[in-house]
Amino acid sequence: MNRKKIITYIVITFAITYTFWWGLALLTNRNILHSSQGLFTLLFAIGGFGPTISAILLLPEKGPKPVLRFIFSCQKNSFWYLLLFCVIQAAVIGLSSMELNPQLPWYTAPVVLLSATLVSGGNEELGWRGTMQPELEKKFPFPVAALITGCVWMMWHIPLWFIEGMSHQNIHFGLYCIYGLILSFWLAVLYQKTASVFCCAIFHGFSNLMLSMFVIKANWILAVGLIAALVSSIWLFYQNGKPKIITK
Repeated sequence: MNRKKIITYIVITFAITYTFWWGLALLTNRNILHSSQGLFTLLFAIGGFGPTISAILLLPEKGPKPVLRFIFSCQKNSFWYLLLFCVIQAAVIGLSSMELNPQLPWYTAPVVLLSATLVSGGNEELGWRGTMQPELEKKFPFPVAALITGCVWMMWHIPLWFIEGMSHQNIHFGLYCIYGLILSFWLAVLYQKTASVFCCAIFHGFSNLMLSMFVIKANWILAVGLIAALVSSIWLFYQNGKPKIITK
């Protein structure tokens, strides 16, 4: 494990994100900036690309081709693994809710998915699953590596609860962390099976879509579904050995 690489990744990631997001928290709490303004969207987006920028800076080879290879390389049957994870995710969220979000019409789903994949979620995967998780797995067992990555990932989100106008303020932080840690395992397994940052980006975006399209209800169906998905993902990780994962 390259400890220096992990520390550098975390420092750059948090420096970029926290600068912009804590800055937004200050500006919005003092009523200097509002969530409906274009500058708010710009500053928020730049902060969200902290993991992306950090991961690209740490690539041993620079230039468009290495970056594109890093993002779009994948293993055989990657699509089927991605489809499986999306179906499970949709089933868990959909069956536990059974109620669409009236504020988000169903026909906007493609636009929301595209935005969540490229800008507001999926873009992070270059860093968390494409850089940090594989590096940690060189020293720690998979569950430990996924847990460490998930905890750092959840800490990275903290400023969102202090920015006025963010939907995160309506979500219990503890429940968000539990869901996020489970999602960290799913994404780590998906990357292990596909060696594809892009597949992780799509699944991350799809997960955000499901959370937006449905009214989330904390019930036994959701709890059982999440636990079952977590256990099955860990089981899947240890099946048929590990595919070759591109190292950076």
